[in-house]
Amino acid sequence: MIDLLIPVLSRPQNAQPLVDSIHAATSLPHTIIFLATRGDEEEIEACKQTGAIVQLVDPGHGEYARKINLGVMLDYTDHPFVFLGADDLHFHPGWDTIAISYFEQTGKRVVGTNDLGNATVMKGEHATHSLVHRSYVSEGTIDEPGQLLHEGYQHNWVDTEFIATAKLRDEFVFAAESHVEHLHPFWKKGPDDGVYVKGRAYYHVDAKKFRQRQKLWR
Repeated sequence: MIDLLIPVLSRPQNAQPLVDSIHAATSLPHTIIFLATRGDEEEIEACKQTGAIVQLVDPGHGEYARKINLGVMLDYTDHPFVFLGADDLHFHPGWDTIAISYFEQTGKRVVGTNDLGNATVMKGEHATHSLVHRSYVSEGTIDEPGQLLHEGYQHNWVDTEFIATAKLRDEFVFAAESHVEHLHPFWKKGPDDGVYVKGRAYYHVDAKKFRQRQKLWR
């Protein structure tokens, strides 16, 4: 029922704990798809060892968005819901049934989960990781039909644009009780590493891109 798309890079130690967390907390039928960067051999091997599907993606600009966009188009990702994930998450029991219940109650096709860290998320105004009904994929970004996430960002603001666009379409609902905890060093829930450092290095460049694109949905 749910395809969990997990873009990964240079964190092989996270693969098995993530898969264990997903299986322990998810009661509905689900498939885990790791989207790994070609040449990132330790990561690729660690993902394969979990028994999950591993799809390779060429390195380059905006890998997170590109990996998600590829993931939703794969022939074997055909469940009615997709989850836009990451490898620094801990899934709490019931996250899936609670999120889907919000879709069933409201009909809104982008269901934000509660990451238990970001203040804006916990106010219900944003989501860093969302459950998306597959029918929403064809809506695309604000100006790119069929492309779920805008690939122009290096790392940051991808989720911000995604949620802003869903809100404009009246397609966003926040599932406060659906806990998918973000083990981010900002919230002192995980160690800092080179992937986070790389993301921060592009923060201001990505912020400028976001401000340029804001006029599209304002």
